[in-house]
Formats: sequence, structure tokens, C-alpha cells
Amino acid sequence: MIQFTQSNKTFAVISWLNVLIGAAMISWLIFIGPLSMPFQIGYFSAMLLLTGIPHGGLDHVIAKNTAAMQKKKFTLSFFLKRYLFVIAIYSVCWITFPALSLLFFIVISAWHFGETDITYVNQKIFLSISRFCWGAFVLLLILLMHQKETTEVLIRISKKSNQIMHLWQACINNDKIILIAAATLNFILLGTAYLTNQLKFPITRLINLLVILIITIFLPLLPAFALYFGGWHAVRSFELIFNFLNKKENIIVKNPLMMWAKSLPMSILAGVAFLIALAIWNKSDITWDPLPMVFIFLSVITLPHLDVMDQMTRKKSSL
Repeated sequence: MIQFTQSNKTFAVISWLNVLIGAAMISWLIFIGPLSMPFQIGYFSAMLLLTGIPHGGLDHVIAKNTAAMQKKKFTLSFFLKRYLFVIAIYSVCWITFPALSLLFFIVISAWHFGETDITYVNQKIFLSISRFCWGAFVLLLILLMHQKETTEVLIRISKKSNQIMHLWQACINNDKIILIAAATLNFILLGTAYLTNQLKFPITRLINLLVILIITIFLPLLPAFALYFGGWHAVRSFELIFNFLNKKENIIVKNPLMMWAKSLPMSILAGVAFLIALAIWNKSDITWDPLPMVFIFLSVITLPHLDVMDQMTRKKSSL
């Protein structure tokens, strides 16, 4: 039986609040009209600033505590150098191999989303496969339900890569088959895991997640992605981090708000770095297009963040 503290309930309330915001946007679409692009960009930006970027702002704290549990040496300077080195290498890859870098980003995002959504598991190969398949399904659902908008984004990010566009067109041509097959596979995998006690997932949390995913189907791509990424993934990541840092014998943060505030310094640094990158992009000979910069920025900070979160969840599962 999974025990929930008051803090866990706080995160649940935040997730359901995001459901209400999503429902309000759908109501606007039905009764008033389309969501304006300034609103979509504003909502997307707000979710990035409030939860999307901050949920990675505690990586150094997580890494320090993970190292302590593993009885390994930790220094902030080495951690930051390694973190920035990974970001720099992946940034170069985006410039040199945009198509491959995009495919790699999709793969690591699928794993990261699955690892966060499917949290109460034993670390076994079967569950790892299940997690990845779930994350891939979430990505496919959001992308394939917004085909026109996704096509425009992929063209701009991949620099009109023929390989990417051919692969994407194949997905579009078989969208129903892909989504039905992915949903069926996940039902089998996760259902088997649940029935064999390898997976514990509260019904209210499952309903929360499914409602958010259903809402994303009816929203434009930007708010749909922002709702899932900022309104679910980042919130659940914060919950995982809070539980990890808030053990009885080693309380690092006393409440969720304090933890969020603790993430702000690194989040602000990430924001400043992004603004500098935008300025360099704008002053260079590269055609001005902020959208690729946004997704590339998210991808390069996701890679080292994924490593930190993966080590945390593995350590937490072994306790």
C-alpha cells in the first residue's frame, strides 16, 4: 500500500489544477474561438518558467545526495563542468547532425517521460521496457494528434531533413495503426506488471494522467505539450525529487514551495544562458527562427538532467 503525505497531496492538487486550466482552454475553444498565438506562446512560456525549467534546477542537490548514498565523492565544480560539457557536446551535435540529434532527443524524451510517469516500479528489464514504451506512446499521441503543426516544427528543427520527413510521413500515413498498436502494447505490458505486483499506481493518479492526455488531443500543439510537460511531467518530477530529498533521517527541504525556491538560482542561470544563446543566434548569419532554439535548448538541458534523474530513481528503488 502506497502512503501519501500532505506534500504528496499538494503535488496532486497542482496536477488537478492543471487539468482545470486545460479544461478551461477547451471551453474557450468550444464557446469563444481559437486560442490566439500570443496566448499559446504565453502559456507555453509560463509553464516552462514555472515548472518546466525549475524541475531540473535541483540536479546538483540530487547528485550530491545520490553520491552520499553511494558513498562517493561529490564536488559541485566537477558536477557543473561535467553537466556543461554534456550540454556543449550535444549542442555541437545539433549543429553538425540535426536529424540524428532530433531522433536522439525523441528517444531520450520517451525514456524520461516514461521514467517519471511510471514511478512506483521495481528496477527490472521488463519494467524498463514498459517505461520506454509508455513514454514513446505519450510522445506519439501528442505529435500524431497535431500532425500539421508537428510537420512545420520538424521541418524547421531538422533543417528539412529528407530522412526525418520521410519517417514522419510514414507515421502520418499509419497514424491510427501506430497509436492503436502502441496503446495495446502498453495495456499489455503495464497490465502484466500491475497484476504481477511489479507496478503500483494509484487509480486517482492514473485518472489524472489520462485526463491530461485526453485534453492534449483537443488543444493546439504548443499548449498541449506545455500542459503535459509543465502540468504533469515537471510536477511529478518535483514530487519524486521532494520524496528523495525529504527522508526522515536527512531532510533537505521542508515543503514543496521551499524546494521550488531552492531550484530558482540554477533555473535563472539556465534562463540567462538561453537569452544569451538567442542573442548570439540573432546577431549571427543564421536566419532568425526562435522555435528551433527553444526545442534545442530543452533537448541539451534534458540530456544531463535525465542522467541525474535516472541515477536518483535507481537509487530510490534500491532502498
